[in-house]
Order: sequence, then structure tokens, then C-alpha cells
Amino acid sequence: MGEEPSATDLIADELRLIRSNVPGVRGSITATADGLLVAHDLQDMEPTQVAALVAATHAVAVRSSLSTQCGQLKEVITRGSDGYLAVYSAGPAAIIAVLGVSDLNVAMLNFQARKMIDRITEHAAALARRPRTDQAGQGDGQEGQPDSRNGG
Repeated sequence: MGEEPSATDLIADELRLIRSNVPGVRGSITATADGLLVAHDLQDMEPTQVAALVAATHAVAVRSSLSTQCGQLKEVITRGSDGYLAVYSAGPAAIIAVLGVSDLNVAMLNFQARKMIDRITEHAAALARRPRTDQAGQGDGQEGQPDSRNGG
């Protein structure tokens, strides 16, 4: 019988789904709060750099939301001259960012993203609970896993 897909594969599937369900989505990424890449659906961008930028955006937004007594951050949306960057909290284990074109329907994105975030939150929680046994040189070949923190 076939292997079950990994949590990272399931997250990547969710990211591809948001692109197919929301017109104008250019790509998306899931990262940890400290900027490690989990999964991505990006083209023409370096995903590890985007993961770090998204984590920094998320950190500032979390602090801003708490400092202004707005409560726990749900999302922050940045609109630039050529498109949108929407950053969503996905539980304690993950951050999701979606890139969209300038005529992206943000309401549709937010509607569709809520479902995706709930599913990714579950998958990311499984990654956070996974035992850290592959650090002693027995990597599983899955780059960017949240448990691959070996200081480098």
C-alpha cells in the first residue's frame, strides 16, 4: 500500500488549492514564526527569502495588534502598486502568506483563505508534534521542516 502524504505535502496541496480557487493569486507560502520555510507555491521568487520576510511582517503585525489592544492577530494585508501580500496566522506553528495581483478580490481571498488556514493549522500542528529524531544526520530529505533547527 502507498505511503500517506507528509504534513508538508498536505500543506503544499492547500497552497496550490488557494491559487486555483481564487483568481489573481500569484502564489503562497507557509513558514514558521522564525522564518523557516515549510511549503510553498511560488514561481520566480526565492521561497526561503520570502519565508524570512513573511515572518518579519508577521512579527511586526503581531506586536502592533497586541500593543494597540486589537487582540490576537488574524491577518495583515499589504497593498502595493502591483499587488497584495496577505499574511495570516495559522495557529502557533505556522504563518501563511498569499501574493496576489493588483485586481485581486481581497474579500474572496479572505473567504477562501479561512478554510485553507484551518486545514494548514492542523497539518502544521502535526509537524510541531513530530519527534525530532532526524537531526543526527538522518535527514528525511524534506527541506525547510520546522524541526530542522541545527543552528545554521
